[in-house]
Amino acid sequence: MNLKKGDEVVIISGVDKGKNAKVVAVLTKSNKVILEGEKIRVNKVHSKPTQDNPDGGIVEKAAKIDISNVMVVTGKDKKRTRVGHKTVTDKPTKKGAQGEERKVRFAKKGGAILD
Repeated sequence: MNLKKGDEVVIISGVDKGKNAKVVAVLTKSNKVILEGEKIRVNKVHSKPTQDNPDGGIVEKAAKIDISNVMVVTGKDKKRTRVGHKTVTDKPTKKGAQGEERKVRFAKKGGAILD
């Protein structure tokens, strides 16, 4: 998965095209994300009365957006970019020891490490 919870993204297609948002959840099985942001599309769900919500009524829930419709935003200029994966070797802590390798995500534009 190229997206993680907490990433800043821009919507590249659909009704909310061009709006910036933050990833709240990533649904890997359905390849969708739930976003949080200003004036992002919401679905109105009709709920029956329950013990938790005795009145029931219409509840607004954040809409699920397909992963292919969002791109990660990086840097001060807030430009959208693709995400790549690479292995980075950490610096060794002891003399003569080898550093640990870890897999990281990086921005294809600029090469900034995302996590």
